[in-house]
Amino acid sequence: MNIALSFSTGSESYSNYSTWLNEAHPDINIIHLDKYSIEDIEHILKTCSGIVFTGGSDINPSFYGQIDRLKDCTVDDIRDAREMKIFEICMSFHIPILAICRGEQIINVFSGGTLIVDIPSDTQSHIEHRSVQGIDSIHEILIQPGSLLSKIVKTDSIQVNSSHHQAVQQLPPMFTASAHSEDDIIEAFEWADPNGNSFLLAVQWHPERLDYSHPCSLSIASHFLMEAESYSMLFLPLS
Repeated sequence: MNIALSFSTGSESYSNYSTWLNEAHPDINIIHLDKYSIEDIEHILKTCSGIVFTGGSDINPSFYGQIDRLKDCTVDDIRDAREMKIFEICMSFHIPILAICRGEQIINVFSGGTLIVDIPSDTQSHIEHRSVQGIDSIHEILIQPGSLLSKIVKTDSIQVNSSHHQAVQQLPPMFTASAHSEDDIIEAFEWADPNGNSFLLAVQWHPERLDYSHPCSLSIASHFLMEAESYSMLFLPLS
């Protein structure tokens, strides 16, 4: 079973995604999409049962009407363009999607949502969401009862890791928040109406960097890969 990573170049930390997914399902094959030209992406995704949109740099704020805030961001325009195309293809194929940190933000923006450009500057939050000297911060999240996320992690409040200075501000109508931090910043979202939609879960923390026994770590990978297996049986040809 092939599982794609939207991006996995430039930092040793990207290896955490593969290690984490393989811990949940040792037999999966990880496809690194940044190794392929944009012209080949659609063909490659036709062989994949799921995709993880990974963490990384800021999305260009011009995508959500904040071009004047470019100075406050570290952007990668080439990656933005590639992942926009990847997301469009995944939606057309109904591929199960798990989005993490930047991945959560980019799906929100490309779906019509907006971001808080810089939490320390633009909010009065008392919570440290950024990493400090390269170490993830830790804070509590409150999980919406009855949400898909709550069914996966089986708790309504828990401490998670945090390494971001931006965050989801406004969600488009097709999404609903499934977790917030205590300062009311959105920490996860999913479909507002899952009927007729393939699996999608977007989280702001890094489950791949948590201890695997943590309720918000390996359980998320396992559920995502279960959805990917179902997709394989329904939509992909037998090999």
